[in-house]
Amino acid sequence: MFETLVERISTHAPFDRADPSVVRAVVDGLRIRYVEAGDVLFREGEPHAPECYLVHKGRVRIGRNHDGIDELVDVCDEGDYFGARALLNERPYAASARAEEDTLLYVIPGKPLRWGMAQDDAVSAFFTAGFTSDLPMLGDNRLEQVNQALQRLRGAAAPELVARVEPSRDPVACASNISIQQAAWRMRSRNVGSIVVVDANGCPVGIVTDSDLRSKVVAEGRSGAEPIESIMSQPVVTVSEKVSEAQLMALMMRHGLHHFAVTEDGSPASRLVGVLSEHDLSKARGQHPTVILHEIQRARSGEELRLWRDRTEALLRKYLEAETAMSLVARVVSEINDALIRRSIELAQAEIGPAPAPWCWLAMGSEGREEQLLRTDQDNAISFRGCEGDRAYFLELGTRVVEHLVEAGFRRCPGDVMASNPEWNLALDEWKDRFERWISMPDPPATMRANICFDFRPVAGDLELARELKSFVMDAVKADRGFLAFFARNAADSPPPLSFFRNEIVEKSGEHRSTFDIKARAMTPLADAARVLVYDAGIDMFGSTVDRWEQIARKEPNLERLSREAAMAYEILMRVRAREGLHRGSSGRYVHIRELNKLQRRTLRSTFSVVEDVQLMLRSRYRLDMMR
Repeated sequence: MFETLVERISTHAPFDRADPSVVRAVVDGLRIRYVEAGDVLFREGEPHAPECYLVHKGRVRIGRNHDGIDELVDVCDEGDYFGARALLNERPYAASARAEEDTLLYVIPGKPLRWGMAQDDAVSAFFTAGFTSDLPMLGDNRLEQVNQALQRLRGAAAPELVARVEPSRDPVACASNISIQQAAWRMRSRNVGSIVVVDANGCPVGIVTDSDLRSKVVAEGRSGAEPIESIMSQPVVTVSEKVSEAQLMALMMRHGLHHFAVTEDGSPASRLVGVLSEHDLSKARGQHPTVILHEIQRARSGEELRLWRDRTEALLRKYLEAETAMSLVARVVSEINDALIRRSIELAQAEIGPAPAPWCWLAMGSEGREEQLLRTDQDNAISFRGCEGDRAYFLELGTRVVEHLVEAGFRRCPGDVMASNPEWNLALDEWKDRFERWISMPDPPATMRANICFDFRPVAGDLELARELKSFVMDAVKADRGFLAFFARNAADSPPPLSFFRNEIVEKSGEHRSTFDIKARAMTPLADAARVLVYDAGIDMFGSTVDRWEQIARKEPNLERLSREAAMAYEILMRVRAREGLHRGSSGRYVHIRELNKLQRRTLRSTFSVVEDVQLMLRSRYRLDMMR
C-alpha cells in the first residue's frame, strides 16, 4: 500500500518533480479520508487543522461568505489541494470546504509537509506561491497572483533555465590612436573577429570587426596607416557579465550587431572585461535565431525554407521549456516568419522579374498581430499602386509566394484569404473602398469576415502603402463610430469559457470532442476586444494583442487594470496553445484539458474570468444588448 501511495502522489504537482525522499516522507505520514456528499471539512473562520488535503477522487466546493451570500471561490477535483494556506500561515480558514459528491481525500500532515518544503525548492515554491484553493484568485490582482506565483515557482524550481553566455574573458583591446594595420595584426595574432577600442581608463569607446576591415578598409581603399578610430563603430553596445541568452539574442536582433563589449557594470562608463559575440551565443545554445535568419536569407527553395522553419519550432520548444517571456518568444518567431516571407518574395521575383509599380505585402490575422508561433493557415494580401495592366503581375507574385509558403509548411487558408486570390490582391484605392464599405455599411457576417483584415501589417515592399491605408482606416472609423458597435459585437458574442468546473467549455462532438477550443473561447474574445478598443481610442499602431492592451491601459485609465489583466491572460493563453501545438504537431487550437497538470490547469483557469469581464465591459460600453 505504501509503494502504491508513493506512486500515486508522485503523479501530482509538485511531487512529480520532488526528490524521492521528500515524497516518501510525506506519504509516510499520510492518511486516507472518505467523506460523503454534503460533508463539511472546515468552515470559514475556524482555527486551522494541522493538515491539508489533496483530492484523490470526487469534488470539494470552496466557498466564502460575502455580505451574507455564499460565494463560490473554487471547485477542487482530482489533484487539487486545499487547506494548505491556513496550515502554513497558521491562520483561521479564509473559506469553507464542503464535499459536492462522495470524495476520497489524501490528508497530508503539516510536519512532513513543512520538512519537505525545507528540503525541496520545487515543493516550497508550489505551496508558498499560492497554487492551492484556500483563497479566491478573483480579486483586483487575480492574474498578478498567478504571474508572481509562476515567477517564484520558476525561480525556485529551475534556476538553471536562466541560461547565460560565457564571454571571452581576455578581450583584444587597443587605444584609439593606433593604426588600422596594427589593430588588424593584433586580431590576426589572437585569431579573433573583433577588437575593442578603449580610452585611458579602459572603458570601451568603439569596436572594429572583420566585417569593418572588409567594408571600410579593403572595399574603400583606405590606408592601413590611418588611425583605428577612423573606422570604429560607436557608441559600443555594452552588456554585463550576467546577460542571459534571451537578452543577448534580443539585443542582436534589435541592433543588428554581432559583437558586444562586456563591462564591469554593463555600462559604457565602466572597464572592459570581455567580449560577447554571436559565435559565443551559438556555442552556448547550439542554435540561435540569427543563424536561422541568416540561413533563410540564403535559402533557394521552399523546401529549404521548411527546414529552417522546422528549426524555428525546435527553438520555440526550448524557449517554452525555459519559461522565456512570451513577448520575446513572439517577437523572435515573428522576425523569422517575416524573413521567410521576404525570402519567398525574392525567390518569386527571381522567377518573374521586378514589380512594375510600388506594392506592399500585408500579413493578416495572427501573423499580422505577430502571434503566429506555429505554422497555422496563411492569411495575407497584396496592395499595389499601379494601373490595371499591373494586376496580372501582382496576382502571379501572390500565387508564387503563397506556393513557397505552402512548401515551407504553412497551410492554405480555408477561406482563401491569400494574395493568390484576386479578392485579396488589390490596388491601394480598391483597398480603401473595401474598408470604407465595411465601416459605413456594416453587417455582422461581413464584419466577422473583415475582422482578419483590420489586423494587417506590412512585411515587405513599399511600407508606406500600408501606413497610408492604416491612416485611411483610422480616419474612416473616427468619422463613422457606429461601426465600432458591430465590431465590438463580434468580440462580445464569441463563445465564452463558461465554467471550468463543468463540461460546457469542451467540444461535445466531432474529432475534437472533449477538448477546449482555446482560440474561439478565450483568445479570440481578447484579441477582438483589443482590436476594437485601439480603433475606438484612435491608437494608430501595428502590433500584437498584448501590445494593444498595454497601449489601451496607458490611454484609458479606467480600463488600466482590466487591460493589464487581459494582456497577461493573453500571454498565458499563447503559451498554453503553443505547448499543445508542439506536443501534438497541430495548431494547438484544441487543448486536451485533462492532460494538463494541475498547475497548468489552474493557470489557464485564471484567465477565464478576465475573458468574461472583458466581454461584459464591451456589452456595457457599446450597449450591445440594445442591438438584438
